[in-house]
Amino acid sequence: MKTKKVDKKKTLAYAVAFYFTEASIKFMMGNTMYEYVHTVYDRRYDNGGFNTLAVVYNYKKMKYEVLVVSDEKVGDKEIQII
Repeated sequence: MKTKKVDKKKTLAYAVAFYFTEASIKFMMGNTMYEYVHTVYDRRYDNGGFNTLAVVYNYKKMKYEVLVVSDEKVGDKEIQII
């Protein structure tokens, strides 16, 4: 089976790094709508790097969540900015 090639400029990791510079940006990931709130850089003590965390509001669950953008499962997902 062929998998859909993801455009890196449409991923959550790219958007958090370059597009989401102000609050109140809404985006769709899958069939869920989120609103971006803030980016947090959490220091990892195992190898001295950082985790990039995006604080978002999930409209489907009606609560705030933290997405680990540096995780490939979340950060490499394609999003649509509304």
